[in-house]
Amino acid sequence: MARLEEDLVIDEEKFNEAASKMENLKTRINDLKIKLDGMYNDLAGAMDTPAGKEAELEAKKVLMKPVENMALVVGHISDTLNLVIGKGYYKDVFTGFEELSNLF
Repeated sequence: MARLEEDLVIDEEKFNEAASKMENLKTRINDLKIKLDGMYNDLAGAMDTPAGKEAELEAKKVLMKPVENMALVVGHISDTLNLVIGKGYYKDVFTGFEELSNLF
């Protein structure tokens, strides 16, 4: 049976960088949602007929849903990254392992 001899290292700088980029992406997605919503409202005003209203409602449902879903996923990833950075989660596990290793 092979033993693992490599140290596992948590790179806090990379965690912070990823968290920052995810926050930026979350903001950009929310800005996109607002912009698309405005565009659909403009389109609905340009097609001020019952058929135009129906087309606007369907297009908004179909085309906005992926953007909304992406916003949820990115928001969850961003929140998770912020949760595991620093004290808690991974850092405490490795600190505890280090303390135990030093006892033996």
